[in-house]
Amino acid sequence: MEYLFRGASCGGAAQPAPPSWYQKLAKRETLENPGSVEELFRKVRETQPNCFDGAKVVLNKGLSNHFQMTHTIQLGNAMPSYRLQSTYVGTQAHTPGEAYPVLLGDVDGQGNVNCNIIHQLTERLRCKLAAQFQAGSQNAMHQASADYRGTDFSCSLTLASPGLATGCGMIVANFLQAVSRRWAIGSELSYQCGSNVPRGHLAMVSLLGRYETERSVSSATIGATGIHLGHCLKCSDQLQIGVELETCLRSMASVATLSYMAEIAKGHVQFRASIDSNWCVCSALDKRFQQLPCTLQLTGCLQHKTGNMKVGLGLFIG
Repeated sequence: MEYLFRGASCGGAAQPAPPSWYQKLAKRETLENPGSVEELFRKVRETQPNCFDGAKVVLNKGLSNHFQMTHTIQLGNAMPSYRLQSTYVGTQAHTPGEAYPVLLGDVDGQGNVNCNIIHQLTERLRCKLAAQFQAGSQNAMHQASADYRGTDFSCSLTLASPGLATGCGMIVANFLQAVSRRWAIGSELSYQCGSNVPRGHLAMVSLLGRYETERSVSSATIGATGIHLGHCLKCSDQLQIGVELETCLRSMASVATLSYMAEIAKGHVQFRASIDSNWCVCSALDKRFQQLPCTLQLTGCLQHKTGNMKVGLGLFIG
C-alpha cells in the first residue's frame, strides 16, 4: 500500500496530509522483533552470579572450525564429577554471526547423556530437539520446540515428554507482540496431562509484558500460579543493576533479589554480586588473562539464616 500526494510545486493544489490510520500503520511497520519469551528476564539474570562449590577445571579444545570438545572436572563436597561435551556447528547461515545446524551432546561419569539439536529451517523458523537419558532408568526425557520470528512478533510451541500411549505430557505455547518501539505484550498457555496431575489435566494462562528503553528493561509475567517481575538498569558502560521478584500464589511466598554486575575493562575483570530476601549473599569474580587463553573465576555464597557457606575456584582454558 502506498499513499501518494502532490504538492503545490507540481502544478496542482496541495493534497491533505496522510490520514491518521495510515500514519499508525506506517509506524507499526517500523517495529522490530521483540525476541522470544525465553529472553524476557535474560538481562536481569546476567547480573546475578552463578556460584558453585569446590574446584572446577574446564578445557575447551577446538578440533576444527566446526567441531569443539569440552572437558569439565569438578571436585567438591559432593562426589567428584567429569563431563565430556561435544559441539558441532554447521555451515548454513541465515543471519550474520549464527550458523546451523548445531549439535550438542554431553555425557558424565555416571552414564547420563544429554543431546540437543538446533536447526534454522528458514530465515524465520527455528526448531530444537532435546533428549535426556539417565543410567538405570527406562524413562527418557525428551522435548521438541519450534520458534517462529515475524517482523514484529514471535511465537513458539513446545512439546515436553509427549506420550501418546500413556496420555501424558506437557504443551507450552506463547506469543509476544511488539505494540510500540518500547512496549511488547503477549500471553502463554501451558497444558499438562497425566496420572500425577490433579483431575488428569491442568491448563494455565499467563500474561507477559516488557518495557524497554535505551538504558533499562522491565519484564513481567502474571499467571494463576504466581507473579514474576524483573528490572535491569544500565547505569554506565561498567555498571548494571538488576532487581527480580518471584511470588508463588499457592504458597504465598515471595523472594526478592538485588544484584549488580561491574566490569573493569582495563583489568579484564568482571564482578557479580547479589543478595535476596532470604539473606543469601552471593558473589563471583572473573579475571581474564590477556596473554593466556584462560579465565580464573572465584565464587562465594553465604546463607546467613543457616550459616551454610560454599566457595568455588574455577579455571576455564580455551
